[in-house]
Amino acid sequence: MKVPNFYGTFSVLSSKAKKRMFFLFPVILVGIVLETLSIGMVVPALGILMSESYFEDFPFLHDCLSFLGNPSHEVLIFIGLSGLAGAFLLKNIFLFFQFQCQGTFVFSAQREIALNLFNLYLRRDYLFHLRTNSSKLLRNLTTEVSLYCSYFLMPLLNLLTESLVILAILSLIFFVEPKGTVFLVIFLVTLVFLFVKATNRVVGSWGQKRLVAEEGKLKHLSQGLGGIKEILLSGKLEFFLRRFHKPNKVAGLMHKREYIFQYVPKLGVEVIAIFGLVFMCSYLILQNKSSQEVTHMLGLIATAGFRMIPSFSRILNNLQSIRYGKPGVDTLVEEFKKHSTPLEQERNNPQSDSQDRLIFTRDIQFKNISFSYAGGEDEVLKDINFKISQGEIIGLAGESGSGKSTLVNLFLGLIQPSMGRLLVDDRELDCTNFSCWQKMIGYVPQEIYLLDDSLRRNIAFGLDDDAINDERVLEVIRLSQLENLLKNDTEGLDLVLGERGVRLSGGQRQRIGIARALYHDPQILVLDEATSALDLKTEQEILKTFTPFRGKKTVLVIAHRETSLEMCSRIFEMRNGKIELR
Repeated sequence: MKVPNFYGTFSVLSSKAKKRMFFLFPVILVGIVLETLSIGMVVPALGILMSESYFEDFPFLHDCLSFLGNPSHEVLIFIGLSGLAGAFLLKNIFLFFQFQCQGTFVFSAQREIALNLFNLYLRRDYLFHLRTNSSKLLRNLTTEVSLYCSYFLMPLLNLLTESLVILAILSLIFFVEPKGTVFLVIFLVTLVFLFVKATNRVVGSWGQKRLVAEEGKLKHLSQGLGGIKEILLSGKLEFFLRRFHKPNKVAGLMHKREYIFQYVPKLGVEVIAIFGLVFMCSYLILQNKSSQEVTHMLGLIATAGFRMIPSFSRILNNLQSIRYGKPGVDTLVEEFKKHSTPLEQERNNPQSDSQDRLIFTRDIQFKNISFSYAGGEDEVLKDINFKISQGEIIGLAGESGSGKSTLVNLFLGLIQPSMGRLLVDDRELDCTNFSCWQKMIGYVPQEIYLLDDSLRRNIAFGLDDDAINDERVLEVIRLSQLENLLKNDTEGLDLVLGERGVRLSGGQRQRIGIARALYHDPQILVLDEATSALDLKTEQEILKTFTPFRGKKTVLVIAHRETSLEMCSRIFEMRNGKIELR
């Protein structure tokens, strides 16, 4: 069996979580001591109960008995049984505290892992999100983070605890009966080895199939719910249900197999325990032990077995759970390793932006810029050269596939050129000033992303309530001609727009996008096919919104409709990755 790389699997934990795990070990050790002590109390309790002369074998206790006034046998029985009950009570109270500590550690780690991974995903460049299916990211952030804790972190803690408990109990039995304990240990270790060897590969394959199926489930759920309008109109419900059914069935089947398989160790261990008790009893009798010694030993073994049987069963279950969850654990480890690169940290370090400020007062220059996507042979952009002056309104036209979107993404700092430079007042844009550059831009896409939240929060996108300036929100509402939306609703700025703005018209959604772009008073506005989906009358009304900005803000209009470009002072045409002035 391949030994898992535990160092790698712990790499997804934060430094704080690792420290909390370190301080958890003393709590586990105290619990193990109390477990062993409570079981060890069984032998003296049985000895006192069965023999009045029990303490004669322990001369060092005679002074203690004299101090207590040499109590009668009945009183000693009461003291012995009370001590036994008290030891178990103390142990269980502490174990409740231990379980609280373990649960707090595991689920705090789950919360931190999800937050840290989400942070890494959000900080990745735009090309990563273009290449990666969002269902895979959602699966990692939800299902796999949860399973990392429930199928690795918690089982690992339980495995450690139960293994040490069994080791301590076996040590106690070894102190009383060495030879029998040695045979028992060899038997148990052999059993664990054979079980793991027999189940390792098959359980691991179940975990891998579940991992793939969970991604498929999220993918088809997203497609089905995202295109619900077209699905209802076309009557294609059965098609999307069938596509979801297959991965859903596989995931359910893998979970079912793993769930049923968890009971195999429990059933087997109970049978083995009975045979073990018979074996130990026969062994003691063959050793010519007295009936009293045999009774004491069997009492200890029975009590120890009462604790060890569930522990041994849980050890096998936890080994199985760790193997089942290993594909998901490996996925998370790889995700953290892959997305925590120095380049990404440098690109998204806010301190580097504050140290390298960018000022735009003259012009923006594209100098010999070419671009091709990773793995692509053809250049999407070829030797682009042009200049945009501050305060100018520039149009960018071209057919689909001509390279307009790629040029806009490059202008927005979402991607970097393969060759050439983008200059702002003769300063080159790079990873040290991209964030500063993007803060100068207000972007209005064709499809406005709207939160299922209030109008206020949609316009002041990404700001906490106490940071939102309502006066500025009302001002950009006026500039984008959204006053009618407020007049027709009594909720005002608290009006909830619904998921993706389902309660709004197309024109209203675009105006909210414009208001959002204007909220931070950017120097540059980029209209990326912002009116292409609107009728001509609505388009003209929205374009009038930008008339007051002529000479004050730099505006880049990307459109294929000629009416959208009428306000531009110059229009550039994109053809086959090249640009030319009309």
